[in-house]
Amino acid sequence: MAQKRTLDRAALRPKLVRSDKPDYGPSMINRPSLGDQYGFPALATVLVLLGGAGGAGAQQSARLELSGIPGDWLEYNHRNDLVVDLPTDLGGPATTHTTIRLRHVVESASADAITYVTTLEEVSLEVRPTPAELPDLSGIQGLQFHHEASRSGRTLSLRLAGQSSEAGPGLIEQVESWLGRLGFPLLPQGVVEVGDEWSETVPVPAMALGLAVDYDVVQTRTVRLTEVRSAGSSTVAFLAVTTTWEPSPDPSGTGGGVASLRGSAEQLVRFDTRRGRFLGSTGTSELELVLTPQGTAQYVAVSATGRQITGLTASSDPGSDLRE
Repeated sequence: MAQKRTLDRAALRPKLVRSDKPDYGPSMINRPSLGDQYGFPALATVLVLLGGAGGAGAQQSARLELSGIPGDWLEYNHRNDLVVDLPTDLGGPATTHTTIRLRHVVESASADAITYVTTLEEVSLEVRPTPAELPDLSGIQGLQFHHEASRSGRTLSLRLAGQSSEAGPGLIEQVESWLGRLGFPLLPQGVVEVGDEWSETVPVPAMALGLAVDYDVVQTRTVRLTEVRSAGSSTVAFLAVTTTWEPSPDPSGTGGGVASLRGSAEQLVRFDTRRGRFLGSTGTSELELVLTPQGTAQYVAVSATGRQITGLTASSDPGSDLRE
């Protein structure tokens, strides 16, 4: 069995660290709440945005890096099912089903980077029971952007279609984090062995989630290579991904209210090392969000548990698709 190593990944900023799961503490779901302070659309949007021994042919190491030639395309389907425990004045328990169909087309490639034209072909949100209002997702349906990434998946630049200027660092960080939640985590540089892991901790500002409250989250995502094995004409690496969210000790929001979010997600990601592309992922998540209006001791508490699946459903090289 390989000895665990600490990887020196200078290309991953900020500094790589290791994180353990947070202590959730006692449940606060049945406490009093203020439903008139926060509507279901805002809460649902937060939860959607936030919302896991080798046999024959097993190997002990692999090089994980994105690859492709101009014109190559990949299409992924993502589904996220959540069971949301809402207070009674916000409608009570509910289920949400989010589906996303994403298409990547390789626009250009160099030794150090690869550029995709990424299109959100389809985005939908279904809630049962149906509330009076739902988040309007029509504005992102068909959204297209040019996304340049390093071979390890680090976003180097981002430009929305039809715009001449590049996006700022805030939007780049949001897109990179969103891709990670869909099942496309950052990869290490160089060869890694089974048992190696790499992690990154980043702040998530309140404004990134659309909440006008004093609210920041610290997100830590840890990836571990668990297995490498041959599958047909390809070699598949299996990655165990753990993501945790904890309240920041120094919130920077300006809304006056206070919010706290704790949670974790587990994913199993499959990556085709020979063709340099993600094959899919499955995962689960647990979240607890508590909102406290300014000047009160009451709060709105929402918890959710979810299951996510992302799969490669079509590509320009269909004969090599691996969807097991």
